[in-house]
Amino acid sequence: MNSILFEQASIKNIRLKNRFVRSATMEGMATSDGLPTGALKDLYCMLADGGVGFIITSGAIIEPYKHFPENFSTALAIDENDKIEAWQGLIDAVHERGTKIAMQLTYLGRQDIPEWRGSTPIAPSAVPIQNTGVTPREMTVQDIKDIVEKFAHACRRVKEAGFDAVQLHGAHGNLINNFMSPFTNIRTDDYGGNTENRARFVAEIVDRTRELTGPDFPLMIKMNFNDFIDGGLDVDEAVKIAEIIAQAGIDCIEVSGGTLSESKDHIAVKGITKKEQEAYFRTYAKALKENVSIPVILVGGHRTPDVMAKVLEDGAADFISMSRPLIREPGLIKRWKNGKLEKAKCISCNQCFENWIFRPLRCYVEEPLKERHN
Repeated sequence: MNSILFEQASIKNIRLKNRFVRSATMEGMATSDGLPTGALKDLYCMLADGGVGFIITSGAIIEPYKHFPENFSTALAIDENDKIEAWQGLIDAVHERGTKIAMQLTYLGRQDIPEWRGSTPIAPSAVPIQNTGVTPREMTVQDIKDIVEKFAHACRRVKEAGFDAVQLHGAHGNLINNFMSPFTNIRTDDYGGNTENRARFVAEIVDRTRELTGPDFPLMIKMNFNDFIDGGLDVDEAVKIAEIIAQAGIDCIEVSGGTLSESKDHIAVKGITKKEQEAYFRTYAKALKENVSIPVILVGGHRTPDVMAKVLEDGAADFISMSRPLIREPGLIKRWKNGKLEKAKCISCNQCFENWIFRPLRCYVEEPLKERHN
């Protein structure tokens, strides 16, 4: 297939073999202490063999949980230096297949679960979550400095492990998004109020990370361009924040939207059957591209090659990111490259999304991925 989708392209100093990205997806394939299993390595190798140019891991935690239940999927973790070496074999296997790989870092913020964390969740402000009844504790300035340091050292570990890049999770109602959004950040100090102040937390993470990793390691972010909440972050202000953090040193932005706590249905839209329903964050990516010079990744409802190619040709984004279609068809990109251009088989039933916390990643339409426990 001769298409812009299969052209090589770069994010900072990493050269990607095509424009396809596997967006961060909770795999539930970690050991009890957050290290990669053989099943996770097999999955990433399957995606690399299937033609994906760039894999982003599920969000790795930067601070340990005290009471993570045994009957739930365990998150990846990069909270200690002794976890660096465990990743090298997996990274080497992905690289041998010509694919690049980044680790995503996450902190749940107000959406954290008190029983798991062992304490009240923290957030920029004590804005309650209506459907759970949880009210987070407002962070002190020292809390903020401590989390900035934890993010930065986690980024350093990602680099030392051999990953090609790191991505901060600044979307979906997590802590970084909590600071950006006027719905969840009602502070009156230097970290709240105007747009620049609400961008300060992530800008400080970028600054401290650069001190630890140097200027050349690719630093990316996934962020909301619409919270889909009354009084939440909208595209106009999100673009302003993006400009601030691009100036601070972010090298690439993945465009997303919605929060797990208030607007979950906007994160992964169900029932995509028509081309008009695809690429549902496209207008936000286009607005971002008009205001920043760094690469933009677009996620959200991609199913058909010609729709994705049009996104790139129109200059709305530089890369196409997918999750659900690659759960059902890990070899999807290779299929398209070989000229079999039927749209992705994913029917957007969202069973994978709705069950991610309870069991290892699988498609509930196809036969489940082979589960291994090693």
